[in-house]
Amino acid sequence: MSNRHKRPRSRLTPAYNNIAGILGHDRFSELVAISQLRRIWADIVGEMMAARTEPVSIEKDGGVNCLFIAVDHPIMSQQIRFLRDDIRKACFKRCQIETLVKVRTRLQPGAGIKGKKNRTIKNKISLSDKKRVALELETIKDHALKRAIFDARIAQLRYSE
Repeated sequence: MSNRHKRPRSRLTPAYNNIAGILGHDRFSELVAISQLRRIWADIVGEMMAARTEPVSIEKDGGVNCLFIAVDHPIMSQQIRFLRDDIRKACFKRCQIETLVKVRTRLQPGAGIKGKKNRTIKNKISLSDKKRVALELETIKDHALKRAIFDARIAQLRYSE
């Protein structure tokens, strides 16, 4: 056999090197960080908030890195503001996002990361459960307040796991 017809051995390179070469190493590391953050989002903010919020991107805002979080309702935006320091600490500790300075929200209908646990919503609540809730509330005198608490408690029972 002659070496003349032998083709050179190909060298495999990891796909992330090619993608990082196309996007740029900084942008690629931001995408990796966001994907890691999305995977652990429910652990950081809790399942209820994770179902209504989601980390979207890390962008420059006024010369500093800013995490943008999509929320489906303005109330969730307020909750994110309360949790912003915890979110920044978790980003640093669990995703190695070191340069994150700000946390901002954007209203986006349908935002949220659906949890892995499938929750079932019961359509019917038994009469005995309704009676038990009514008995718990019989000391409340204000009829409108009693009705609101009763409805909230029934809704909570419907949304139970």
